[in-house]
Amino acid sequence: MSLKRLDEVDAELALVEQQIEEINNLAEPEGGDAVRAQILSERDARLDDLITRHKELQTEREPLLVRAKELDAIRSAARDRARTEPGDGATPVRFDGRGPQVMNRVQPYEGLELVRAGVVAREDMIGRAKAAVDTAPRHLSDDSRQKVTLLLEDEGKQAPLIARHMLLTGSEEYHKQFREYIESRGAYAGDVMRTALSLTDANGGYLVPFTLDPTIILTNAGIQGTIRSISTTKTIVTDAWHGVTSAGVTAEWLAEATQAADATPTFGQPTITPRKAAAWVFGSYEVLADSGFASELQMLLADAKLRLEEAAFATANTAASKPVGIVSAVAAITASIVSSATITSFVVGDVYRVADALRARDASQASWIANKTIFSKIRQFDTSGGSAFWANLGMGVPSLLLGQPQYECSTMGSVITTSANILLAGNFKQYYVVDRVGMSVMYEPMVKSTNANRPTGEAGWFAFWRVGADTVDPDAFRLLQLHTTPGFTALA
Repeated sequence: MSLKRLDEVDAELALVEQQIEEINNLAEPEGGDAVRAQILSERDARLDDLITRHKELQTEREPLLVRAKELDAIRSAARDRARTEPGDGATPVRFDGRGPQVMNRVQPYEGLELVRAGVVAREDMIGRAKAAVDTAPRHLSDDSRQKVTLLLEDEGKQAPLIARHMLLTGSEEYHKQFREYIESRGAYAGDVMRTALSLTDANGGYLVPFTLDPTIILTNAGIQGTIRSISTTKTIVTDAWHGVTSAGVTAEWLAEATQAADATPTFGQPTITPRKAAAWVFGSYEVLADSGFASELQMLLADAKLRLEEAAFATANTAASKPVGIVSAVAAITASIVSSATITSFVVGDVYRVADALRARDASQASWIANKTIFSKIRQFDTSGGSAFWANLGMGVPSLLLGQPQYECSTMGSVITTSANILLAGNFKQYYVVDRVGMSVMYEPMVKSTNANRPTGEAGWFAFWRVGADTVDPDAFRLLQLHTTPGFTALA
């Protein structure tokens, strides 16, 4: 009975989906305003009814589908001679417990109207998105594929929303229209492409395709020394990320019949709010038409994003308009600062002082960051050349300083001077980078001057995205700071 009902539900689902697509493809009604308003109202009411029915059928279908798969597995096992005993007991056969392996070929970008309408079930939405990752272009690295898959396997509410973003901005059609959207505006400034604008909810703007979007695909993961690559990254679809921290439970030794102390842990909730970053790029109609600049816009925006963010992740202050930089966050905690051993100078002992000040739980997972100039000075401390102080492991592998990887950070201080923060070590799993999914690009066909709003003969693009960062545990880091007078080492 369940199989028969499943067939009936699938048939009705197909009919409902066809009707939804037909309504979405209807032309704009003709006639006066009152007539058009009446027709549109009737269409919306009918579409709402179909969407409601679609959700009801999806809810009914899920348990039927599970039962159908169970029956199929039982039948396949019964037909498989290798999984049954001959009956005479002479030759026992081992049953390995595995069910039949079925390959389902999912077409991720079929029926996107249903995705836009929000009538695709969570399981199907995420399954489509995973199929999109599997079929993504070669430039999507294995590391990026794995990170995207982990986002989709999250049990929270964000996974289906991220999946929806990927499906709506990842198809070949969307990639093609995005290129035309950018390139045609460079060649024909002011011309409006209605076909391109119809593919996005925000008329006049475009979301960067997901295989190019740096907030999902970490294009800078292979760049040596980037803070993002060694930090914990989170991708969200809300306005802020909320975490939970705790100092843990303190255990104790008890004598016989002695009352136990209250060891209930206390909890905190760090919040990281993504901040808006933007880039405005413009030029004359003649330059945009003749140079092919528009076709390079994606690469230029990705590079600008990388440089802006890395500077903020390192040394940005705690102002509300920027992500919180790791150096600024640690410098604000007095107990996390290690003062130089001698007055306004940097000696080999300072490196050991920073390493020794780390907590035991962080020392084994620590990484070092500093300006290249500072690392060059540290290399000069290693007069024996390749001793245990500094191990050089070769190309493509971070060098080890006191047994822990080191990464160059060009935005950190490079001058040995009073109060300079020149060397940081810590567990970067406790530094979170939070991306609000989606970078948007909007085209402005006519730039106007401040003089009576007259056109200047220029056009441009405005790109914007949101990203936040902060440490959830500043005590996981130690920062070397140079002072006019030597100070005490912060101990774990």
